[in-house]
Amino acid sequence: MKSIIGIALALLAFALLIHIGIGSTLNYTPWDILREIFRGDQGDNEINRVVWSLRLPRASECVFVGLILGVSGAIFQSLFRNPLAEPYIVGASSGAAVGGAIAQAVAGSFLTGILLEVSKPLAGFVTGMLALGLVMALATRRGVVETPTMLLSGVVISTMLSAVLSLIVLASGNDQGVVLRWLLGSVSEANLLKVGVLATTFVVGYPMLYRLSRHLNALSLGEETSKSVGVDPVKTRNITLCIVTAMVATSVGTVGIVGFVGLVAPHIARKIVGVDLRRMMPLATIIGGLLLLVSDVIAQRCGEIPVGIVTAILGAPSLLVLLRRS
Repeated sequence: MKSIIGIALALLAFALLIHIGIGSTLNYTPWDILREIFRGDQGDNEINRVVWSLRLPRASECVFVGLILGVSGAIFQSLFRNPLAEPYIVGASSGAAVGGAIAQAVAGSFLTGILLEVSKPLAGFVTGMLALGLVMALATRRGVVETPTMLLSGVVISTMLSAVLSLIVLASGNDQGVVLRWLLGSVSEANLLKVGVLATTFVVGYPMLYRLSRHLNALSLGEETSKSVGVDPVKTRNITLCIVTAMVATSVGTVGIVGFVGLVAPHIARKIVGVDLRRMMPLATIIGGLLLLVSDVIAQRCGEIPVGIVTAILGAPSLLVLLRRS
């Protein structure tokens, strides 16, 4: 297992260097990039300025968004015992997108710089958690959350919030293009502040989820089985949903909706190491970062289109192939 994780991390590091080195006009070797990274943000030559001001923040943002989506997808597929579950299944992404879009369209008219950048993930976090609360309230009967009802409620709430998103885009006037581009998942305006928000979210959330992985393994076998080994299914499910939703909502509030990464990454990891979350979750996390880095390289070469478009175009057929082979 350690060798597999080591290979995956090496591929992620290599993809990171390739992503930073490839640009629309200027290309740099991995040695140039490593030299400037270890030198720090000096700003005394062109390569240093390009690496630290533009390419390193963008590549780092891709990595952390991919890591968040990868681990979230692994958790959701195990929690709901459904290989088609993804980070956006309980309506949290649509809720977070509404909050982020409102911040972009409304707060963008009187907030600038750091305040605007912070307002989007904060608004996304708040509205994403509210969407989860609404879904759980609809799915709770006699104090018990019914999983099938929760999934259906998530679909209904997501559909309703998608309509709200359309209204926000239409009402945003001259900012329609900016809001729409952000909603499609864009990392073209990455900066170190956004990277810090995403990194903090991942560093705080991932250890908590990994600590719950043994309980989630038991829960994936059924509630009665989990109770027999001393796992509280209701408490475990609620805590897990809150952590994962908070991570996904912050990601969506920062870069918009990036689909299929959280759906495909766990499938690839499961084929390599099996279904045990203690082995599958770390690999799915790394694969998520790798997939988003590769997708953004393609997005850049296609005229700086939003990376969410690329993940959807590549992710859908890839998922169909994986499902057909399994």
